[in-house]
Amino acid sequence: MATIKDVASLAGVSIGTVSNYLNHTKPVSREVSEKIQQAIDLLKYTPNQYAKNLKSKLSTDIGIILPSLNDSYYVQIFQGIKSCFQNTDYYMNLAFSENIPEFETNIVTSLLKKQICGLFLVSCQPDNWKFYYDNLISKHIPMVLIDRNIRSLDTDFVSFDNRVLLKDMVESLLKMDFRRIYLISGPEKFDCEAACMRGFCDAYKNYGMNLDEKFFIQTELSKEDAFRKTIKLLNAEIPEVIVTTSESLTAGVIEGITILGYTTDDIPVFTLGEEHWNLHTHSFSSGSTVRPAIKLGQTASRLLIEQLNSPLTKETERVILSGRKFSSMSQPSSGIRVSPKSMCMPEKEGSSPRRIRALLLDTPQVHYLLRLLRNFEIRTGTTVEATILPHHFLYETILENHSSGQENPYDVIMYDIPWMPSLASEHILADISKEISSLDTNIFLPDCLKYYSIFSGRFYGIPFMYAPQILYYRKDLFEDPELKADYKKKNKISLRPPVTLKEFNTIADFFTNKTSAIPYGISVPTAYSECLTPEIYMRLRAFGSNLFTPSGQVCLDCDQSLKAYINFVRSIKYAKPDYRTATDNSAVDDFLAGETAMLISYPSFLRDVTDLRKNSIVGSIGYHLIPGRAPLLGGWSLGISSQSKNKDAAFEFLKWTCEKQITNYSILTGSLPATNSSYLNDELGELYPWLPLYHDIYKYTKPTFPPKLANNKVVPQYEIDEIVCKWIYKLLESEIKVQETITNTHEELKELVQKYLK
Repeated sequence: MATIKDVASLAGVSIGTVSNYLNHTKPVSREVSEKIQQAIDLLKYTPNQYAKNLKSKLSTDIGIILPSLNDSYYVQIFQGIKSCFQNTDYYMNLAFSENIPEFETNIVTSLLKKQICGLFLVSCQPDNWKFYYDNLISKHIPMVLIDRNIRSLDTDFVSFDNRVLLKDMVESLLKMDFRRIYLISGPEKFDCEAACMRGFCDAYKNYGMNLDEKFFIQTELSKEDAFRKTIKLLNAEIPEVIVTTSESLTAGVIEGITILGYTTDDIPVFTLGEEHWNLHTHSFSSGSTVRPAIKLGQTASRLLIEQLNSPLTKETERVILSGRKFSSMSQPSSGIRVSPKSMCMPEKEGSSPRRIRALLLDTPQVHYLLRLLRNFEIRTGTTVEATILPHHFLYETILENHSSGQENPYDVIMYDIPWMPSLASEHILADISKEISSLDTNIFLPDCLKYYSIFSGRFYGIPFMYAPQILYYRKDLFEDPELKADYKKKNKISLRPPVTLKEFNTIADFFTNKTSAIPYGISVPTAYSECLTPEIYMRLRAFGSNLFTPSGQVCLDCDQSLKAYINFVRSIKYAKPDYRTATDNSAVDDFLAGETAMLISYPSFLRDVTDLRKNSIVGSIGYHLIPGRAPLLGGWSLGISSQSKNKDAAFEFLKWTCEKQITNYSILTGSLPATNSSYLNDELGELYPWLPLYHDIYKYTKPTFPPKLANNKVVPQYEIDEIVCKWIYKLLESEIKVQETITNTHEELKELVQKYLK
């Protein structure tokens, strides 16, 4: 472990100067301060706070680390701690780990720098005993663990007897003759959640009943994940009862139940609750246990105060409090069941049930939307039969469905926005200009309808999925002092998210060839045209070039295009060598697995929104406007087939997908709607800190559209892409040179245009 002497030696100053800088006892010049701070960063030096505390005897800071304040349980624990310390000389430092281990570690490190004299902790690191032993226990800094024990760590611990509380609750429900009872909990690695699971098992065992593993559903202990898991559950099976381990999980569960048209009369929800004076209004649950969480906070405070008064002699304690047993607010009887009526779609009087067919893209965002379909169906009486296809089959199927004259054609069609001109001009999409007048188009991003919906002044769809190109980068590497110093020495410029494409390649070269911090600078996906063409089109736009003029003339063969293609070839040299088989998904996987330092991609390919949030919060992933400041706008729209026999019902479906409630739910799954409100929602912005950037980047984006020719015909985008990729693949195989690639592509595109002018 580095010492203050090591810092002074590396910075080339005296120990006293370092001490003055750290303690602000005497002024230190800016130049010297920078040298000292650089030495501290390189050595990862942390002052010995315990020694300083003993010397000064002035430390009165107490650290409190809770998962969040989104659960009233933690609010009450904090209230209990506050009641014990608010009239003392101690100062409370409250922080939130968001249940992210790296974030928790960073918080503890920061608190130690503040010379805390004690710590309250609800930990998300049950196995990281050594960190806490080395940094607190061995230095006699008192700490009290609340609810979640850290295995092999000898310190005070306080919790409730959740096993007994949960067992009593489930036994009461079994007595009421409920059988399909589902437990929605947090991760089993946390003691308090594992205790709930054991209590759940105990109840069934006491009744001599076998317990199916499917009755256990673990979440990330957030209402958002509880909502996602509930929606998934209800699409597979309808429980008789749901039991949760916290009020925040209950909120997510009931939101999921409600959006799919059920109530807590259909599916009662019970939980471990807290003690409130407003017994009937503090919770939406059907019933709960009563845990005096304020008392828990006060008990933890007593244990910490005793440690503060006798840090070297007090024995550690394990205190388990009991709560009051389960009581039901609504007093469900054994007769409560999900009724057949609640499971059926409402039918309009005098009419038969309606059905529409939808042809949709195979993507996680679509799959999640389909789990919400019951909401649409019970509100409209229209059922939806969905066909899901991969990207490369979808366009062909749309054309086949139109040309085959099927008796039962698709009603709703999902299309990639570059397809819209062709589909509209060939009258495959229905003109919905009249219907769209009933929709408030101001809900969408400014002017985005011209990209997603409008062709020749008419409307042919509504926006469904917004997808701007984003630069993602390894923030921890870009902010590493050693790497920053090495990069600046080699390139005479600071290491930062690249602003230009030349800088992008320079950074990619640095990480691939000039440091061992990470295997590669970038991945370049070129496996098929859908992932290769954005790499070229983005560069063409950044260098001021294009494939076509606005009037439809080919204009590729120019100096700006040469710069774009050369930049692409250089990127390949600094990329992971598997570029010929790399896809958008594999490039994302490389990045998230720590194999590459940078990634240019569409947000829809970063499927795990939870993992992205975790890495964003702990600072290992950053996001930025792409180099060249010319991101492509990808995206998908929903239109109606011109052959549909159910256009009214199909348009109801289109309107439903862009309702505020549905688009907010879409954000929770990693989808990006093209509506403004979801990006301006403060809670969603707090959950997913990249949303403001995604929103602001919109003004820089523009899609790639095929040209509309003088005879009003449209060249299909897929034919253009095939030609562009054909010659780039020859370039990648070293069969031709860059200029030859551009010239051949230019000439073949001219031939394609002539074909459609005839």
